[in-house]
Amino acid sequence: MTFCNYSSSKKSAHLHIRISAHQMELTEELQERIDLIKHKLKFIEQKPTVACIEGLDPLMFWQDDELLNIAGGAAVPMLSPADWNTITQNDPDIMIVMLRGYTIEQSMKHIDHLLQLPGFVNLKAVKNNRLYIANGSKYFFDNPSENKVNSIELLAEIINPKQFIFGYEDEGWIKFSI
Repeated sequence: MTFCNYSSSKKSAHLHIRISAHQMELTEELQERIDLIKHKLKFIEQKPTVACIEGLDPLMFWQDDELLNIAGGAAVPMLSPADWNTITQNDPDIMIVMLRGYTIEQSMKHIDHLLQLPGFVNLKAVKNNRLYIANGSKYFFDNPSENKVNSIELLAEIINPKQFIFGYEDEGWIKFSI
């Protein structure tokens, strides 16, 4: 019996080590994916300004400067509470609608609220066809490491379409034209 317990204990310890090694490999792979993006973008001097909207009623801005910076964008400075004038005054190069908990299809049903805001059609992002809708139910709001890396890749694909094609278009984001 003691041998059996020892054996079980040994298996558990071995399993724990294997899981830890797998987690380390996963962490290394995720870091490599981030490093690839950073490497491709290191010579880009002028980062486009990006405004991300996570809620429409009430208006809420998603602001993760670190993720946007890694992806090659510069976050529009936001005030709290959210104020539409901040967007119109900063006139972002890119606007991403990523409604918390909403798929792209669900977000499309609520986009009229955004279209009605004063000055929306005059924004640089809208005029230059750089308005996007992203899947907020799958990306951006969960914290696991792999999801953060997926979110960075998705943002990099939107912000720098000539440098990156990770395959998130259609499932993770769409371009929205007016």
